[in-house]
Parts: sequence; structure tokens; C-alpha cells
Amino acid sequence: MKVNLGCGTDYRPGWLNCDRNNRVRADVYFDFERFPYPLESATAEEIHMLQVMEHLDGIPDILDELWRILIPGGILHIEVPYGKSDWALQDVTHKHCYTERSFVPFCEKNVWYSKHRFDLVRTDLEVDSTTIMHRLRNLIPFRKWLRYFLFNMYDRLTVELRKPL
Repeated sequence: MKVNLGCGTDYRPGWLNCDRNNRVRADVYFDFERFPYPLESATAEEIHMLQVMEHLDGIPDILDELWRILIPGGILHIEVPYGKSDWALQDVTHKHCYTERSFVPFCEKNVWYSKHRFDLVRTDLEVDSTTIMHRLRNLIPFRKWLRYFLFNMYDRLTVELRKPL
């Protein structure tokens, strides 16, 4: 089973599409901040949370719940606005900002605020090209290093975590 958690308008045929907003098309509706989720343990081979995690509180508890739902070896794909971007800061409904190191503590040997540990598969910083300012910004050399000193070098963070076998 593949789960699209927080599907919004991204309804995916063949996936279990979940949302808490009953104004969008979904297969299952529930509040992502109430546990347990109405999903069986160890049944999802893949979970996508695209542009959802920044709107939620209790991230360690949410990651524990997602760990419960994943099969061993299952992949959790998270996409959030990059914490050093206007996308992350301008939306008043965002409760958290994330950087390329935000999920590393959930993958370390001695996780102190989570019951479970993930394996970090990849972390990528991505850019948009939707406006002329994006396209001009994307021409700037050395963005990889400039991100430490300047905001808006990247727009989005994608992370893949794996539940250990």
C-alpha cells in the first residue's frame, strides 16, 4: 500500500489518499495530530507527506506514528518549504521551519525525543522557477555555500527516510 498523507488536490489513483479537509477528494479523512491514525500497523511500503509537515505540531509523535504504519524497509518521503526561504516564512499557518539537518536527529543512534529511529536515505534542496525572480536567482553561482549566509537560495527541502529492516 502507498499512502498520500495530506493529499489536498493531489489525489493519486492507486494510493490511499488521506486528508483532514473534507472539501478535497480523499479516501480517508482524519486529523493528523490525533493518534493513532486509522491505518493498520506495518502496511505502507511508501508514505508521501508533501507540504504538510510544516502545518503540524508534535513532529516526534507524528514520525513515531508514521514509523508504525510503514513496513520494515518502507520509505517516508517528506517535502517542506526550506526554512531559509520566503515560502517557509510568509505563510502564517506554518508552525515549523525545516533545514537540511532537521530530520537527522530522528536517524541517530540515541534518539531521545522519539521512540524509533529511521535511516536517512537522502536530503535534497530544490528550487522553483515560477517567477522571474526565481529564474534570476537560479543563475547565481555557489548557491550551495551562499545558503549559509543568504536567504532564498533554495525553496524546498525533500527528505527520504527508511524504516530499518
